[in-house]
Amino acid sequence: MIATPNFVYIHTSRHGGTFVNNLILNHIPDSRLIQYHGQLSNLPKHCAKLPIIGHVRNPWDFYVSLYFNYKKKKQYLFQIISENGTLDFEETISRYLTLGNQSEASKTLIDQLIDAAPKEIHPQLDPNLRNPGLTAKHFAKYPAGTGYYTWLFKLMYNSRKKHKLHIGRFENLREETMALLKTTGTPITPGILEYLNKREAMNPSEREKSYKDYYSKELQLLVAEKDRYIIERFGYTF
Repeated sequence: MIATPNFVYIHTSRHGGTFVNNLILNHIPDSRLIQYHGQLSNLPKHCAKLPIIGHVRNPWDFYVSLYFNYKKKKQYLFQIISENGTLDFEETISRYLTLGNQSEASKTLIDQLIDAAPKEIHPQLDPNLRNPGLTAKHFAKYPAGTGYYTWLFKLMYNSRKKHKLHIGRFENLREETMALLKTTGTPITPGILEYLNKREAMNPSEREKSYKDYYSKELQLLVAEKDRYIIERFGYTF
């Protein structure tokens, strides 16, 4: 989460956030990092009236990006769900999608995530535990029947207060980010223009194929079922 004089940016994991963070912190004056993957519910009171910007991603593509990036980083959630990276894409993502189905396997994973996750997020935490921005309390309240991406997206933007929310699509990250900045009244400087036009992508997932090539029909349909909220709200298709 980054606060600027004109808006607050919510950085959901695997949504081009490293690229956008760098843009904001280096090219928008008086911008300030509040928490790396901070959630809207933790927004400081003095920022409450600012518009909120962020991005959404095709759920099927999101899980492919998650799998390859988290596997490389050995992110602690991924290590638990994938049995230390020994499970393949299909098995791992199936587990992400069915975390809340109340099966014994799901309950075991949730218990392991609760034990591994920090009680609270603070600067002294190991980055591997701090950066995801997720706590034991979050996993203890994991809802039934919801895909991991839908759960995460709702968690990032959930707030008891009403906010002006503007969501761009990851698939057109540069153009959509420019539109979001303009919507919030942020001055578009030559530095911002050059960055969005010329800066290389940052922290991409390393994959050899289109996201579609990683899915069996069964897994494709499981995403469609569990992440229906994202798919229908933003009009995504496989």
